[in-house]
Amino acid sequence: MKRLFEDDTAPSEMPKFVRIDDITQVVNTENIEDFTNIHLKPFETSSTWSDQYLSSLNIHRRPFNFQIELVQSAIQSGNSIICLRTGAGKTYTCALLIKYYYLKKKQEHPDEHFSTFFFVPNRSIREQQVEAIRSVGDLQVIGCDDDSTADAFAAFYNVVVCTPQKFLNCLMDKTVHFNEIDLIVFDECHHCIGRHPYSQVMEQYLVYHSSEEKRPRILGLTASCGTKLTNPKAIIDELAQGKNNPLGKLYELCATLNCYDVVTVVISEHQKELDSTIPQPTQNQILTVQQNSFELYLESLKNKFCSLLQYIGSRCSPEISAYLNEQQLIEEKIEAEKKNNFTNIVLVKYMIMFVKRFDALSDLPLKAVMMDIKKKLDSFYSKKETPMPVESDVYNYCLNTIGNINEEIKHGEYYSTNPKLDFLTDQLKEQIKKRNANARGLILVSRTLYAKLILDYLKERQDIQNMIKPCWLVGQSGVDYQNSLSEQDRTLKEFRQGLANVMIATDIVQEGLDVAECSFMMRYEFVSGVIGTVQSRGRARADKSACFLIVGFSSINHTKEITNRMREKEMLAALNRWREVPRDKSNQDIQRVQNIVIQEWQDQAKNAEFLRNSLIDSTAMDGKVSCRSCNSYLGNISWLRKLGMNHFIPERQLVTQVEIERFEKPEIHKEIQVTGKVICGNQQCREDLGGTQQISNRTDLKEMCTLKCKQLKFSYKDNKGEERTYTFKKWSDITFKIVEIEPTQR
Repeated sequence: MKRLFEDDTAPSEMPKFVRIDDITQVVNTENIEDFTNIHLKPFETSSTWSDQYLSSLNIHRRPFNFQIELVQSAIQSGNSIICLRTGAGKTYTCALLIKYYYLKKKQEHPDEHFSTFFFVPNRSIREQQVEAIRSVGDLQVIGCDDDSTADAFAAFYNVVVCTPQKFLNCLMDKTVHFNEIDLIVFDECHHCIGRHPYSQVMEQYLVYHSSEEKRPRILGLTASCGTKLTNPKAIIDELAQGKNNPLGKLYELCATLNCYDVVTVVISEHQKELDSTIPQPTQNQILTVQQNSFELYLESLKNKFCSLLQYIGSRCSPEISAYLNEQQLIEEKIEAEKKNNFTNIVLVKYMIMFVKRFDALSDLPLKAVMMDIKKKLDSFYSKKETPMPVESDVYNYCLNTIGNINEEIKHGEYYSTNPKLDFLTDQLKEQIKKRNANARGLILVSRTLYAKLILDYLKERQDIQNMIKPCWLVGQSGVDYQNSLSEQDRTLKEFRQGLANVMIATDIVQEGLDVAECSFMMRYEFVSGVIGTVQSRGRARADKSACFLIVGFSSINHTKEITNRMREKEMLAALNRWREVPRDKSNQDIQRVQNIVIQEWQDQAKNAEFLRNSLIDSTAMDGKVSCRSCNSYLGNISWLRKLGMNHFIPERQLVTQVEIERFEKPEIHKEIQVTGKVICGNQQCREDLGGTQQISNRTDLKEMCTLKCKQLKFSYKDNKGEERTYTFKKWSDITFKIVEIEPTQR
């Protein structure tokens, strides 16, 4: 047995081992056939795993010692949270733990199926996590794609990687059960707060399934637990007035996830290994840019924008102040929707668009912003076949004003750039020059508008054509610009292959997504919370990498980042203090916090049940469904039907109130064919209300007009007999029952 504990050289006939950071990975094609002769004691206790031992487990990627420490600490602790910095192999560490529990079950219950659900916060990182888990061998791993349900794979695969909502849907439909699952993993588990689907999974686990004899183990993965308490009352007056918010956050996170330990690298030799083998940025700086002369230049331009906003506001009825705050305008739009004030709804959309561009003037090229405004104005107006006279007036006024402004500024020195963008470009050139030809960098921005316009700016700069090859990556749901999943995949592939060396991206890559090892990372006027500060730094993984934040001097983002860095230090101090708290004391405190969390969930459940029982039957309601923007009648509430997560009105009933824009070729998602878009039939409105779908094996349903709840309003009588209008953010918030159609039999 000695050789199983020693790190001696493997015999020549043994497979070659690779480190986790090697580019080349070994694909395991063989499977363990005899589980009875596998010794798991070394897995649990030995500080060194020999090549021979790893080979016996069919593991061909040698883990680091700090990863072995985390694996063994998690085994000893049971339900636990692994806290390890970005880029250090949390997923591979987790994969080793999954493999351990798989082997253990194969020994103890050889005829039973081993099942793990691995939750990812967004689908963009699903496939990369699948590959990381497969690398430990033997495990049958599948990613639950957008067109599938999680239960379809549970009986045939050892690990199903999916979003938590996919799992919740099956749990609520009773097609998956906790007592059939061995392990559930929460990737980026710091999201387990509020009403996030992670929290809803744990609510089911702790409230509705707490009496089950067998429930799965739980494992959380994160690079930063965060510091913001989301439920301060549940931290028992901040641990009896200890006033240590970060430590309180650890208790809250553990209580919500039913974990009793936060596992970190403790052994000093392993910490040194982590620091030496998983490089951190050698530079981590806040770079402030003073734009005094440019700010003076912008003053007159901003005054013109303010005058434009005042004009649009004056055409509203009642008039709306020229807010320069996007949130205030959004509230004005919501108020107009409640009052069926179509004029204000339409014009406030123009105001919101201008305010977004107003905020971008100091960060993006004036030329690009002006062109984007023209493009957006045209997109607003051109979709209306017969716009309201007031919208025509506003459109023409805005078009003329923007044209005049553009003529005034197009010969100025700042038309095609500005000092902050020049500074960004200089930093890019400096970083690329000082590194090898394969160097790649990442620019993180706050909005899709920024990503697209900076991409165009870099492509147009003739002086950097041979040096900077930019690409961009944003999500599918951006307001101004989007990337489809295929576009995202193509961009990542080009970046990884070096066809592009600078990627401009929104926070889709800040957390979790495995981009190629970046030599430098720059956040351009983008600061989220403390977790974002930690996560973004982890994107720069190459040796001697650099990490920068570029912000205006003394700006809001500048102050916010300084605060984030202070909170990060607080969290590190809390993790150190966590180790000093006696285990029985921390367990007691976690249990006390959890009792309060559970009580709050139970109270919420009672309120929800009361509301469900009081819901009106929609088939008996005398109510109507209308377009939220223009209030045009779309159909009766009694026409609404529900199939799975889709809410629709049959096409034959809705067709006279809407127009359907047919796709040239249907988008096929397994049995569902998306055949077109549903557009409001009011020629002054033309809002996108949803899509048309057909289910190939449900000819009885014919064509469905699947509707977006956020684009609708509902009118019906309240309990006093008075007709009122209601709007809801999502279908789950509605206050009446909708007839459910039986799902397709699988």
